[in-house]
Amino acid sequence: LAYCPIEKAGETRLIRLLFHAATGEANATFAHLVQASDKNLLPSLSGLAHAARLAVLACADFVKVVVVRDPLERLLSAYLDLCEPLADDGPARSGHREQHCEGFPLPRWRPSFDQLVDHLAALPPHERSDLNQHFLPQAYFCGLVAPRADAAASSDDLLFSHGTLPRFHHVVRLSAATFAADMLSVLASVGVAESTAHRFLQMRDGHDTGAAGRVRRYYTRESAAAARGVYSVDYSTFRLPEPAWLADLAGYTHGIR
Repeated sequence: LAYCPIEKAGETRLIRLLFHAATGEANATFAHLVQASDKNLLPSLSGLAHAARLAVLACADFVKVVVVRDPLERLLSAYLDLCEPLADDGPARSGHREQHCEGFPLPRWRPSFDQLVDHLAALPPHERSDLNQHFLPQAYFCGLVAPRADAAASSDDLLFSHGTLPRFHHVVRLSAATFAADMLSVLASVGVAESTAHRFLQMRDGHDTGAAGRVRRYYTRESAAAARGVYSVDYSTFRLPEPAWLADLAGYTHGIR
């Protein structure tokens, strides 16, 4: 199995599940997972050398899967996890947030969600491929699409210059009602027991923000339209449906770019 990990799209749970399947370790911390990746005990596409990535992507024996999330829900999750000021921030938590809140290093800045969306929307499109991974469009992970025409033209291998997405067997939507069933099917195809997969997919971790249930509280019709424009590449690349809750925002026009 070759899995493309995407920040804020269930990455930690899935890596923990795959680590358990490979090693038997059931309670690995995030730091433990990072160490395992660094030592090549649990290699991922993003952690492999360039030549190794090419070999994996070109090999038909690897079942290749990427999990994607509704971009607006993912953006709110990143904001809640990394940017929203919290009264109970400890030193470790504050340092994590200061490092990763895109465009607003804390504690100097305490952006509202609308301010974050405005910042992202004001960036030229070519700069969106340089965002940190919590805010980076999902289409730019693992070379799924080439972010810029000039990058594609200068690339020395055709696989990455044309995008790797056609090499992936499964694009699973985290925000879909069928996510659990779809992921269980993929994992079963590579020998992961259903009971094990189900247990890990239901796990909550420290980065779980409950964003899916909070979108109506944070988004306005203006910020939803602006964020939809920032992440239009994700909607088009993965053919994602616009979320049904957008209809609850008075005056929102679907399909705004």
